Amino acid sequence: MCRRILAIDDEPAATQALKRLLEAHGYVVREENDATKALATAREFQPHVVILDYLMPKAHGGDVAWQMASDATLRNVQLIVCSGIEAAQFRRNLPPRRIPILEKPLNAEALLELLEMN
Repeated sequence: MCRRILAIDDEPAATQALKRLLEAHGYVVREENDATKALATAREFQPHVVILDYLMPKAHGGDVAWQMASDATLRNVQLIVCSGIEAAQFRRNLPPRRIPILEKPLNAEALLELLEMN
């Protein structure tokens, strides 16, 4: 089974880099660069994993994470949050579940290890 990953980041270069990396490792990847469209894209794509930037215009990653947690079809999707700011500054804005947080710039090996563990 090919695992589907949705990469959400307001920077197209970031989602494109993730897509190249992950597709080279056998994942099917969809990109979304508008946080306000992330929930609709996730519902349509039905990813196994969402890699979510935290700092985005219009809506931050916490908003998207809470929307997914409230959606019956998405609440069990694994979330991985990425950010250039320290997790302590925003962790309280995330749903109360285990959500790994990776710092930007992303360490490709750490991300791939995390994906293989789940």
